[in-house]
Amino acid sequence: MAAEVKIDCFAQKPFRLVKLSIVSPNMLVRTSSQNGDPKFECRGWKLFFTNEFECRNMTQTHIYNVFTSTWSTMEAVDDSLQEPNRHVFKTRYGKRIAYEYEDGEELPEIPRPEQPLECYGSTVYGDYLYTFGDLSISEEGGDRKFLCEIFRVHLKGMGHEYISRPVHQNSDRRFDYSVVVVQERVFFIGGQGFDQLVDLVELPVFSLESLAWTTVNTKPDRRGKSIQNYPEARVTPSCLVIDTPTGQEIVVAGGNGKFDNCTDIWALNLTTYEWRFINVIEQINLMIMRVAQSHPNCMYICGTTGHFEIYRMWLQIPRLETMCLEAISHYGLYKIPDADLLRFRVPPRFFEDLKK
Repeated sequence: MAAEVKIDCFAQKPFRLVKLSIVSPNMLVRTSSQNGDPKFECRGWKLFFTNEFECRNMTQTHIYNVFTSTWSTMEAVDDSLQEPNRHVFKTRYGKRIAYEYEDGEELPEIPRPEQPLECYGSTVYGDYLYTFGDLSISEEGGDRKFLCEIFRVHLKGMGHEYISRPVHQNSDRRFDYSVVVVQERVFFIGGQGFDQLVDLVELPVFSLESLAWTTVNTKPDRRGKSIQNYPEARVTPSCLVIDTPTGQEIVVAGGNGKFDNCTDIWALNLTTYEWRFINVIEQINLMIMRVAQSHPNCMYICGTTGHFEIYRMWLQIPRLETMCLEAISHYGLYKIPDADLLRFRVPPRFFEDLKK
């Protein structure tokens, strides 16, 4: 594993992309048709890269500690089906969805679905686990009608059902999109039909509360920081949701465009529905970009095939306390004894984070 090289001067700047480390290819590359794409998530200062090997009934997790710039490995036999507080659902494409519930909440045995679940995206809302498959758009009397293979499982043990199915005739089929869930609304971002990619100007939205469809007509970036005012059409972009002073925003990163991989990053404000260009990852070519978020509004980026760098970008100016911890990490002060930390006037409440 290549060692991290840090710049001499510590500085925090929003929207600046910083390279953190290099990931070993065997953590991220699919090794057989039975393995899904690795799960990438962030918990505090740690990044988790998890592969689930169904053929070996094993889960392998590689952990990168952003604070100490060190790697560790966790590997265990997956006995999740026997865990009292976890239910696992297998999906049509070999992936798995795990639903975890709180201690003390007793759930009856959940019946297994008769057909495999789709897995373009999933979410838990109320007492249901929802998954989303192919989307179709049909024209009926001049009105557009959206249908999607939406499947839901009742988490209290009362069975499963289809909410809607796609129309197979006289409709525009869409697949390879990304699903973003904001409160009770599900946004369908990107994707492709049979002959072309779908633009990001008009977005289908499904309400988990009313089980009804609407559309959002987005607005262009009017500040002119990008050559184009809308994100390029793409399939399978990585997305996350952040809170900003002007409302929540959906951040869209990467994906595969018509001619090449997309390395740009955009944000859609959910109050004004206006796009905002953020940045382009220059001089590298991440074939499949995955993102994860830490609080407050720090985005981590990695490539899952071809290139294996990890990058970080602050989507807002971080809090002063966070900047202080980042400076301690940058200069390696976590390696010195607690007495010296006190002498440097490091607050004792930081020690727990420093010693993790």
